[in-house]
Amino acid sequence: MTKPSISIILVTYNREHYLKRSLESVLCQTFIDFELILINNGSTDGTRDICSQYAEKDNRIKLVNIEKNNGAAQGRNAGLDAASCEYVTIVDDDDYCEEGMLEHLWNLTEEHDADISMCGSWNDFEDRLEPYYIYEDLLILDKIKGLDELLKREKYNVAPPTKLFRKRLFNGIRFIEGMLVDDIHVIYKAFANANRIVAKGTPLYHFRKHGGNMTGFIHSNNLTPELLEEYLLMYKKRTQYLSERVPEIIPRARYSEWSFMISMCDKIVTFGCEDCIEQYDLMMNHIRNHYDEFWNTSFTTNREKKLIKKHLEKTF
Repeated sequence: MTKPSISIILVTYNREHYLKRSLESVLCQTFIDFELILINNGSTDGTRDICSQYAEKDNRIKLVNIEKNNGAAQGRNAGLDAASCEYVTIVDDDDYCEEGMLEHLWNLTEEHDADISMCGSWNDFEDRLEPYYIYEDLLILDKIKGLDELLKREKYNVAPPTKLFRKRLFNGIRFIEGMLVDDIHVIYKAFANANRIVAKGTPLYHFRKHGGNMTGFIHSNNLTPELLEEYLLMYKKRTQYLSERVPEIIPRARYSEWSFMISMCDKIVTFGCEDCIEQYDLMMNHIRNHYDEFWNTSFTTNREKKLIKKHLEKTF
């Protein structure tokens, strides 16, 4: 029996109301040469039974049961360990795919000898769909341009779904346990290991938005000190990591860190996030210390300059 081409990693925890649709969307792909690494991450509802039922019906599913949930990172690492294919993709248990997603990603990879290929997506709010990185252009990028686009977040971001990775990009890289949002600490490292990145923004993945999403604050005003601290830590470590490995990207990485800070400062003030005043002060102190660099970089927008002026003049 020949080995399949793609390992799909799906980690699930207590998603009995979402999981069936997610699984069905994977199993009905037009590209059928895959294995599905299904990680039941210590579920305590009916999720484990659903996983077992699907594993019995389809021999492409490799079911791994983890007895105790220690976070999504543990499950994703278990998925990478179990994956046997040259390429991997990671999908979420509350989302779903269009039937042509894998074929789209595989064709991009094959046609352009890509280490990472990507598609577009929708944000699914149940009552409406919002475009999320949808465009018609075909992007064929080297490492530096690929990282530059990743940090700009205009054509794609770090979310693992919508992406097909050559598995070796994760050699020596693990998802970090204990983090609230594990992928933000890892995916930029995979991009730093890639030589060719290809993206075409055909919308083939649905990110379902609901109250259980950890990254909900990106699309709402629900900002917490814990999540903000984690993102600030990631930005700092990302700048350090990329500066050492891809020095050509240093200006973009430093600007990206400052840009995030000023946008979060404005959100804290605009929506009265009083729990985040300590983080606000720390970010504004950082911006104050790097004012000349931030103000004069070619990346800084007019809107950001207005926000800098606004917040440097403000006392909370």
